[in-house]
Amino acid sequence: SKAGTGPYSHPSAKVKITGKDHMAAPEEESEMITPPEPFPTYQTYAFQTEIKRGRFSIVRQCREKVSGKTLAAKIIPYWQEDKQAVLLEYQVLRKLHHTNIAQLKGAYVSPRHLVLIQEMCVGPELLHSLALRTSYSEVEVRDYLWQILSATEYLHAHNILHLDLRSENMIITEPNLLKLLDFGNAQFYTPDKFISMDKCLDYVETMAPELLTEQGALPQTDIWSIGITAFIMLSANYPVSSEAPCEFLRTARKGRLKLTRCYAGLSGGAVSFLQSTLCANPWGRLSASECLQSPWLQETGLDNRQQALVTFPTTKLRNFLMEREKKRGLLCSKYGLMIAQ
Repeated sequence: SKAGTGPYSHPSAKVKITGKDHMAAPEEESEMITPPEPFPTYQTYAFQTEIKRGRFSIVRQCREKVSGKTLAAKIIPYWQEDKQAVLLEYQVLRKLHHTNIAQLKGAYVSPRHLVLIQEMCVGPELLHSLALRTSYSEVEVRDYLWQILSATEYLHAHNILHLDLRSENMIITEPNLLKLLDFGNAQFYTPDKFISMDKCLDYVETMAPELLTEQGALPQTDIWSIGITAFIMLSANYPVSSEAPCEFLRTARKGRLKLTRCYAGLSGGAVSFLQSTLCANPWGRLSASECLQSPWLQETGLDNRQQALVTFPTTKLRNFLMEREKKRGLLCSKYGLMIAQ
């Protein structure tokens, strides 16, 4: 049902987005998108400080006035012709209830903005969480990957592709609980549906080969992204790196993963996991369920203790993050100018 009509609307609801940001217009009247469950019929939120600015949205802290509870508001501007595409993120999120996925609490839509009210996830991004330590082990990497794959298995079981499983979209809360964020690229998937990803070409280092060859996204596309995240955690580097998409594609197609970039001392299970998730042919990759059943993620006992003894210093990871932040800052500035026009 379209926003503002049918059973998911509440025409009397309004939201006041304070501040002078062009992505959060003050006193803009909005209709609340409210399915019968689990959202309440009517709530008002006080919008507060900005938390994060992305390519196509900003996230601001907000407070539920009735309970005083602190939440996060993702504010997404849109043109009228793009409204249905933007509303897809809401339609995806309202179906999701998983420990490792930030929970949607409510939503508003106005003629210019979609506002998603979500649980507040406080903590560093995944890689920053590791970089804040003096060292970390393969077992810790494996535990985070298990959480990512658990959420991904749940999504795929509901025929949803995330399609932006970069570490930047993963927050570590206390105690070491991973929360998956940002479903702005998510799509409902059927085998006969072609899904392109034109707006993510800026992140060529994390794009699956099938997207670069315009074959369309599949559940295996999310697995590639998880493999990239695993590789970075185990190497502080990309498996292949090039600023030119054509050069990156040639390397990825050949399946030449530079495992020599990984830290010394990795177990055979870790190496096998990287190879099975970063296979150039999507049909050669494990599914999320198969990954969770892989020997490496199921290992316990002596081998687990041995892996914990091998630790990776974080100096290299900090340098990797500094370079990545520079690039991301440039991209946000570029898209910010586009949104403001």
